[in-house]
Amino acid sequence: MGLLDKIRGKKSAPAKATADKENVLNMVKEPAPAATADKQPAIVKEDTGQAYQVLRSAHLSEKTNALSASQRYVFKVNPKANKIDVKKAVEKAYDVHVSAVNVVNVKGKVRRMGRKSGLRSDWKKAIITLKAGEKISGLTEGV
Repeated sequence: MGLLDKIRGKKSAPAKATADKENVLNMVKEPAPAATADKQPAIVKEDTGQAYQVLRSAHLSEKTNALSASQRYVFKVNPKANKIDVKKAVEKAYDVHVSAVNVVNVKGKVRRMGRKSGLRSDWKKAIITLKAGEKISGLTEGV
């Protein structure tokens, strides 16, 4: 039908292409800022150096959630890290002042899978106490 469209002077193909572009642009548009204003995004620092090589993850449980009320937070840390490394890493990553660090080596439990028994990995736990009035937001709200 392209030959007949040329004779009649219709240009339907380019009009359809512009309509497709408009639909794609509508799909790509970002949502309005009012829709995302109710949630506060977690603040991630750009230059944390080697802090995340020391801090593996936050250890979340009912007990650690209760500790957070008294400015104490629990992290799983690198087994080779010492108290000084952990203190520097937490201060650099979360912009807080650490007053004390307690470290515990947790032994892996023996677990059975049918007839065979295995051993969970050993790991190191660090309990961080912050100075009065400070807290790390975003760690314990999800528990």
